Amino acid sequence: MKKYALLVLILLPLILFAQTAIEESGDAEGTSYGIGGMVGSVTIGDNTYSQIRLMPEIVIWKFGFGLDIDLLIDSEGKVRKEDWDEARDIINKIYYIRFAQRRDPFYFKVGSIPDYTLGHGLIFDGYSNMLRYPEFRNIGGYVGVNTPYAGLGFEAFTHNVEKNEILAGRVHAKPLSLLSIPFFEKLIVGVNVGVDRNQFGKYEDKDGDDIPDVYDAFVDNAASWLDTDGDGVADDIDIDIDGDNALDDPTVNPFVEVQYPGIGNAGLTLDTDIVPDLAVPLGSDREIYIYSADYELPLIESRVFSLSHYAEYAMIRNYGSGFIFPGFGAKLFIFDANLEFRSFGDEFLPGYFDKLYDEQRSNVLYTDINGQQVYSLIAKEEILSSVKASMGWYGSVKANIANMIFLKIAYQDMYGEDVVTGKSIWGTLGVDPKIIPNLKEASVSYSQTNVEYIALNKLRSPSAEVSGRMAYGLSSNTFLVGKYTERYIDLDANGKIQGTDETVKSMTFGVEFKF
Repeated sequence: MKKYALLVLILLPLILFAQTAIEESGDAEGTSYGIGGMVGSVTIGDNTYSQIRLMPEIVIWKFGFGLDIDLLIDSEGKVRKEDWDEARDIINKIYYIRFAQRRDPFYFKVGSIPDYTLGHGLIFDGYSNMLRYPEFRNIGGYVGVNTPYAGLGFEAFTHNVEKNEILAGRVHAKPLSLLSIPFFEKLIVGVNVGVDRNQFGKYEDKDGDDIPDVYDAFVDNAASWLDTDGDGVADDIDIDIDGDNALDDPTVNPFVEVQYPGIGNAGLTLDTDIVPDLAVPLGSDREIYIYSADYELPLIESRVFSLSHYAEYAMIRNYGSGFIFPGFGAKLFIFDANLEFRSFGDEFLPGYFDKLYDEQRSNVLYTDINGQQVYSLIAKEEILSSVKASMGWYGSVKANIANMIFLKIAYQDMYGEDVVTGKSIWGTLGVDPKIIPNLKEASVSYSQTNVEYIALNKLRSPSAEVSGRMAYGLSSNTFLVGKYTERYIDLDANGKIQGTDETVKSMTFGVEFKF
């Protein structure tokens, strides 16, 4: 406990001399110093912890640096050791390190990436490496260059600089800029790639036996993984696999013959009614690659109104392809809007790496087959074979209404024969604090993607997420804050969300401060 207290004492000078709160981490430029934090409670899984959180930040010119130091204390007054027991845990306290912005000649960011889009969104669309934060922390990053020569540039992205499993790359240029062709000289073309090198990387396999720890009964023993009766003895060395206090017959449990040679011919009544659990190994085919090419052409550029045209074509290796054409983006007064015609072939999903991907990339599947419990992992890739060709429209609108209400809504409506993944909706509503005394922030968001239909009376689905945040001012630098997030996992693959095991909730409540 002393080292945690020492860490807090080291940070106290930052609190005392901090000057300016940094409103949006990693976006400001100039020179500013600040620290935020929170004292309250947080729920992770089935456990509730008291939380002491400090988030010092500093911005000098184009450089930004932030830490996120989180002490989670259980009901016994002990700090959650999983957050501090390895060297990587110290590195994970880095919230971000960045230089410049993605539009600048050279830029990079390392740390938390809350919203990453590539091209026009057919590969990466709002991907976040913070979905399971703070329970699981990723130190991700991207680096890029924009040169003045024909607009040539590139960008590389990773969700985690240590694992490097979810990766992206982009090369773009203005090929007609050197020819000084009016109107077309601003044409931007790009090629993109996205990959998940290990779709089962969500789950650890400490002993390397190809059985993920989530259903490996012996995570430190590569020779054993099943324990059907839960007695702590591995099935492969257990003489009573099902725990019914009857000696197993060696014809169904060979280990009994090893322990008692010849017992099968001794005329004894032995247990043959055994249904041991089955754990499916991960296998070697864990990668998925997606490629795309896109262009964008500004049509009108003015202070009041701008309009651009764009398109993108993407294909998932060994699966299908799809495209956006035509696509239009516009800005007018308080509105930002996009409208796209989309056409997707069989076995293609747009925005494959989206906000929920870290949760959806794979999940545990528990199956009962004639009394046998079968444990396996199912990757998001496996739903591609059931996706049917479709075409339709996507539209989005963002609005700032009188600096009082902030609204963003997007909708995708695809249609085709036997299409069950054609509908998606995204929505965010925020209220400006000025209209309600002492209310500093209030927002709610909801999304549901790639479903057969949007049913407002059935908001819970495996591809849905709902979140909300409210902050009430206690003083100029202190706020009472509540946050809630809920998303869903279809463990039994029946298309329904039932029971608490299929609902992942995250709730935080406490006092937040900024200096």
